[in-house]
Amino acid sequence: MAEEVIDRVAGEGGPKSKTFELTLFGGEGWSPNLAVKLIQKHGMSQDVAEHLAQTYGGRAWEVCEMSDPTGQTWPRFGVPLVANYPYIDAEVRWACREYACTIEDVLSRRTRLAFLNRDAALMALPRVADLMAEELGWSSDAKAEQIAAATEYIESYAGRIPQKKGTSLREATYEDLRDIFSAIDTDGNGYLDEVEVAEAASALGFPMSPSELSDAFDEMDRTQDGRVTFEEFEEWWNLGKDVEFRKRLSKELGLGGSDKEDIMSLGSGVIGG
Repeated sequence: MAEEVIDRVAGEGGPKSKTFELTLFGGEGWSPNLAVKLIQKHGMSQDVAEHLAQTYGGRAWEVCEMSDPTGQTWPRFGVPLVANYPYIDAEVRWACREYACTIEDVLSRRTRLAFLNRDAALMALPRVADLMAEELGWSSDAKAEQIAAATEYIESYAGRIPQKKGTSLREATYEDLRDIFSAIDTDGNGYLDEVEVAEAASALGFPMSPSELSDAFDEMDRTQDGRVTFEEFEEWWNLGKDVEFRKRLSKELGLGGSDKEDIMSLGSGVIGG
């Protein structure tokens, strides 16, 4: 479209647009197997390597050089800003050296995380703030101002789950504990992560602070691997009615603190109302 506009403005007989022949920033050094090379040299996970190759092209090598070690056998480099998204620490450093000056800029335009998932962006915010403060030399007051401004900005987004999700959860009829698990598991990958738990709580009207979320998730995550399988969820549910998050979840879903056996007797239905 831009080429057609330029050609139309230049008129008949005028110089033709040459942008089609220009290599974009990052085009040098790009190849179809760039992601594989990043994995081989830097020990990045596949989704991170593919994201970096698609986003930065040949400059992905420079981004990778800024990445901190994960301390794990695999992936070796590429510390994630938040679980289940390919954005890593090095991208924040790179953005700062490309004149990013605010947390909001990094989380919305440099990574687009705020646009994709408000709750994930809020979880990533403290780490982004630490990295930017280090890169840009922020004082403690400047960092606090940045965090407050970014939080207000990101909270203006509705998040990944539509607001009607809370109504859908409450109006559903649960035949089995697996129905509840599936309702929370919005991406359908077979396990729960912190973001999904946070979104379910928020949709049901009791949003949790980062510390409350961490405590609730740790109760479910028996293996401490950052994901909760159905078996872990089932075990957690049957611990008893004194588990705070379970009590709130039961109340808001209209289950009255029901145990697994009670839920199975509630009758069949369709998740989502």
